[in-house]
Amino acid sequence: MDIIIVAPSLDPTVNVSGVSAVANFIIHNNPSRQYLHFQQGKGDTESGHLISRASRICRTYRHWKSFLSTHPDCLVHYNFPLDAPSILRDYWFMALAVRKKRKMVVHIHGGLYLFKTKRPWVINRLLKSVFQWGLPVIVQSDKEEAVLKNDFKAEKVQVLANCIDLGDAQTFKREPCLHGPLEIVYLGRIEPNKGMDDMLKAAEMLKRRGVNFRLHLAGKEQTAGAYIPRFEKALGSQFVYEGIVSGAKKEQLMKKCQVFLLPSLYEGLPMSLLECMSYGMVPVTTNVGSISTVVENGKNGFLVHQKDADSIVTAITTIDQDRQRMNEMGLLAQSTIIHQFSPQQYITTLNHIYDSEVKTHLH
Repeated sequence: MDIIIVAPSLDPTVNVSGVSAVANFIIHNNPSRQYLHFQQGKGDTESGHLISRASRICRTYRHWKSFLSTHPDCLVHYNFPLDAPSILRDYWFMALAVRKKRKMVVHIHGGLYLFKTKRPWVINRLLKSVFQWGLPVIVQSDKEEAVLKNDFKAEKVQVLANCIDLGDAQTFKREPCLHGPLEIVYLGRIEPNKGMDDMLKAAEMLKRRGVNFRLHLAGKEQTAGAYIPRFEKALGSQFVYEGIVSGAKKEQLMKKCQVFLLPSLYEGLPMSLLECMSYGMVPVTTNVGSISTVVENGKNGFLVHQKDADSIVTAITTIDQDRQRMNEMGLLAQSTIIHQFSPQQYITTLNHIYDSEVKTHLH
């Protein structure tokens, strides 16, 4: 079966995207399906100016019409983050596929409007339309399933939590860290919705308190110069900007650090969280999206409050003062991912969703 998979650029060196990471995982782990990538979304180096964005969307829509016509028998795997830019753009792309009676699976990837109780009228209207098309919808957790069924009366909802490759992580044994600086890392796009302001404030507080730590940021700034210079000025030698990391460089960074920090305002189930936990890192993260389905507060990580630098400081200070507990929590974090996230089971379930959609169209 040939499948059109819609996602941003799949090159991790030019685009930092959780959706792209999921798409890459699916393509590389599902050899029984032939994937055709349709690139949708702004790259990290492209302009976000309104006119440039509108022009790019128009060009992409024309390409989408042609792409669907060129591949008439392909099933469409549409990755769909529930934030305003994606909803306002992707609705029309999916609507075209529906009008052309294409087989399609909609894969939800978090976003501001997934769990938000009050949504703008136009956002609510578009989402209701999408979820009443009767398409199979993939979500990350039972929490997300409940939202789609309660708020939008979606019917064909399948829980399939994000998954990662476990090869290298499965064999990695972390050495206990009882002394030296606490190495803390953030992996992802560097922008306000990821809690950068809270992270910076917390780091400044930790520095004033004399906590021995080093903060590593790895990823691309959404707006050049918005955060990196501020971290450098405030933290000096206690800050390292790693740039965009992938492959062996990313693995080495995850092996080096003991704590993964993610004070996001909203998420789905971040691939970076799963990756870092698989290497025995202790996550300190906000309780947003489906994160609490993986992170148990005080057991394999710490859940902190949104927009609350004090709770970040409390969690990291607790970790620093009890390194033995940190080591034990890291082992449990690694065990959680290795035992609960099977790539083979993920692909089996995904293929079942594909096959069910194909059978539905045949009838």
